[in-house]
Amino acid sequence: MEVYFFLFILIAAFSFSRNVTSRVSFFAIGILLILFAAMRGEGVDRDYHGYLEYYGYILESEFKNVEPTFILIASLADRLFSSSLMIFFVYAFLGVGTKLYAINQITPHRNLALLVYYSMFFMLLEMTQIRVGVAAGFLLLCIRPILERNLRRFLLFSCLAFVFHYSAIVIFPLYFLTGSSSSLKKYAWLVPIGLAMYYMGIDIFSSLKMLPIDLIRLKIENYTELAYFDSEINFLNFPYVMRCCIAYALYWHIDTLKRINPYISLLLKIYFLALFIFAAFASVPAISSRTSELLLIVEIVLLPNLVYLIKDRRMAIGTIIGICFAYLLFSLFSANLLGPYF
Repeated sequence: MEVYFFLFILIAAFSFSRNVTSRVSFFAIGILLILFAAMRGEGVDRDYHGYLEYYGYILESEFKNVEPTFILIASLADRLFSSSLMIFFVYAFLGVGTKLYAINQITPHRNLALLVYYSMFFMLLEMTQIRVGVAAGFLLLCIRPILERNLRRFLLFSCLAFVFHYSAIVIFPLYFLTGSSSSLKKYAWLVPIGLAMYYMGIDIFSSLKMLPIDLIRLKIENYTELAYFDSEINFLNFPYVMRCCIAYALYWHIDTLKRINPYISLLLKIYFLALFIFAAFASVPAISSRTSELLLIVEIVLLPNLVYLIKDRRMAIGTIIGICFAYLLFSLFSANLLGPYF
């Protein structure tokens, strides 16, 4: 497990850099993460064997329920290299690459954002849920087009996200969000509303089952049946409580932050939506967790804004490093996302 902490220390060390070294280290560590995710072996993550099974189904022309991009990538991997290893290289390149490109566009705090990404999302997305990982990268690339009202670029990235994972359908309504802070107060109420909906037993999915679209109706029924076997969601877990604290800390300082970061209001709206979905749809954990995890990807470029709330820069960076380290420990020893790499 030492290698995970080595990577953390390496990225954290460069988080204090503000010169050309910061840009070089950012892309160098990005390449390292691509190789790290692509070259993992069996037993490191939970989904590795599942992807090998999908690969086998595709070779036998039994596509099962998988996105067209996976079928295409798996088919090319077999035809060009006769190996499933190429699948993991392609997904690692796209998953890490899209996020690095988005980070470079949206925030000046590249290495801090990279640390947040590694600590909070890399193990789940690029090392486990690789299809969702690529979709999440394209969601981050949608942020700038939403703010600039560039519908063509937004549709390009959101459609790419959708063909990599169908849960990315939740991205399309995000275009109707704005970068204005005037309506942010309404979104801040979403978290308590979502919790109230869950504890009051308000089940939105019961009405959705009545939809005349068979594919959607069957999907909802399957997820609802799986809910009986899922463990009940605990809202007092470390990640959810921490994220609520981060959301409201940034919200309370929105007047200061919006003068510095033009993306902050839009990012916070998506963040509040993610926290709301996690609570409001918690009766079906498969949908609640996967959808919220996809939207929570904005945390990568949102959390570094804490540097503007603490006067001493080193203390501010140290605070973010501390949050990231706590989440890393949670991922490895509580959620048990990954096993030993070697």
